[in-house]
Amino acid sequence: PRAAPPAGPAETLRGRVLDDSARALAGAAVHVTRGPDRLTQQTTTDSAGRWALRFDPGTGDYLVAVSAPGFRTARRRVQRVGTERELVADFTLARDLSTLAAVRVQARRPVRADNFVDRFNGEPGGVERFQEGVQGQLSPTLAGDLAATAATLPGVTVTPSGVSVLGLDAASNLTTLNGMALPLGQLPRAARVETRVATATFDPTRGGFAGANIDVRLGPGDRFFQRRNGFLTLVPAPLQVTDAVGRATGAQLGQFRGSLGADGELIRGTMTYNVALDVARDATEPASLLTADAATLLRGGVAPDTVARLVGVATPLGIPVAGAGIPGAQRRDNVTWLGRLDDTRDSLRGRTLTSYAGWTRTGALGLAPLAAPSTASARTERTAGGQLVLRDFVGPGRRVLTETRLSGSGVWTRDEPYRALPSASVLVRSPTVDAQRDVAALALGGSPAPPREEARWTAEAMNETIWMAGGRTHRF
Repeated sequence: PRAAPPAGPAETLRGRVLDDSARALAGAAVHVTRGPDRLTQQTTTDSAGRWALRFDPGTGDYLVAVSAPGFRTARRRVQRVGTERELVADFTLARDLSTLAAVRVQARRPVRADNFVDRFNGEPGGVERFQEGVQGQLSPTLAGDLAATAATLPGVTVTPSGVSVLGLDAASNLTTLNGMALPLGQLPRAARVETRVATATFDPTRGGFAGANIDVRLGPGDRFFQRRNGFLTLVPAPLQVTDAVGRATGAQLGQFRGSLGADGELIRGTMTYNVALDVARDATEPASLLTADAATLLRGGVAPDTVARLVGVATPLGIPVAGAGIPGAQRRDNVTWLGRLDDTRDSLRGRTLTSYAGWTRTGALGLAPLAAPSTASARTERTAGGQLVLRDFVGPGRRVLTETRLSGSGVWTRDEPYRALPSASVLVRSPTVDAQRDVAALALGGSPAPPREEARWTAEAMNETIWMAGGRTHRF
């Protein structure tokens, strides 16, 4: 326990602190401890090196300690002599050559430029929102469909040719992968990507579209974790319930879809990867002019005996209605690939190679209850492309980022009618069906779509230079 000080009159301690050159030390710390209760007071010396402290009551016994940066600490016991009430303690501090004066240096670290874009870091001038994964808004069979993803946003509507923003045609949209043109409309479901939809932007540097910009961001593989994911979706047609007309028009759609994705480090400290593969098939069996039942034909505005009479007349005239090699079911097969490789050997110099490919084959196009099987056709579409990104930090301190992107892609489309013959549209009248619409058009002969082969090539190059100055980002 601390001893109670004896009662006595107040006492004042004062003194002066000098250095070993007899110059006053300003700002020296003085600590005085009173005995025997060890009450402590402290102060600092003024510009003349003087200090003073008052104790009430005084005990006549004190320990005084003085310290200053760059000098050796000194302490002394000061006691009262006789009846004096003012005690004097002067100090001379010797320099401590081993101790330097305290120096505090404060500076702002130069900021290195960055081109990172994520769901929390949008670009100026755009109303945008990220969509990642299914989130209950898309069915598993539509996951990865860019048009379906964009359609989940307010103000975006779906048209037969694609999504529409503010009533604009789908041709006004722009689909990009990491900022470069992407001709694919379907991505692997297992791909680890983020899809950003920007509409009504007022930024002139983001040209190329007037409707919606659907930008897909495929990130690099993780250097510390290896991730694998896979999805399998089965939609059996027999489990779907519909009426006879629905079955005849192909409303029962059987679907199969498998998707695999992987990302991680391919070569330790050298290369990472992020790849995904998707395989899908859709199949339905719509009725044709030869297989449709009476109820379906009547709802189409033609009597069954009229169809039988037409087939009987067309065959002797050499107008085909069927033939070998024409499938009785519509099938759509799709294979999609998306992959990325990153050179990670140098954090100030990056090289990225991104590749994508798609193959789609659709058979029995145009098969319908009022069309003969011979009018159907097949379509094959192939897509392939790649991107090369060269990323370097240059300039003083390697703080300026310059990024060059090179992109190239090709799309090949081929339409093949099953019968290379002219098409025929025959108007027939069935008055017993409906007096208001007793005329119906039946399709015979070959496909109304002629054979077609189309190839489209796209090449693109872009450079973006970014630097930080005055706390703001500048881009060129």
